[in-house]
Amino acid sequence: MVEVPTMAPPYRDADRYASSAFESSRGHKPSLLGFHVYILYSPKFDKYYVGQTMALTNRLDRHNSGLFKSTAPYRLWKVVWTTEKDSRGEAMILERKLKNLSKARLQKFIEKYSGSPDDGSTISGC
Repeated sequence: MVEVPTMAPPYRDADRYASSAFESSRGHKPSLLGFHVYILYSPKFDKYYVGQTMALTNRLDRHNSGLFKSTAPYRLWKVVWTTEKDSRGEAMILERKLKNLSKARLQKFIEKYSGSPDDGSTISGC
């Protein structure tokens, strides 16, 4: 009889983030509705970082704890912009587009799309 290997979750750490045992220190549960694309800002170093995750609060805690080599030297980070996408694929496409922007264009993007939900600004075309 041939043994069929079990399939891994469609995205890394899916089970870990779906568990309420992995709530952040602030008590927020990960979003089970979709994937967050986010822009972090380090005021001390005037630097931006773009990423995507299922659990935004948990990810921010990990960035600020120095667990990521790429962001550890620029701590402390704050979220300056975020949106939610239905799939990881959509989130990765938007993340790549944002990572390809210059600092000046990224700042203009944040200014344009950081308004209140009632001001008519959307990012549906991203």
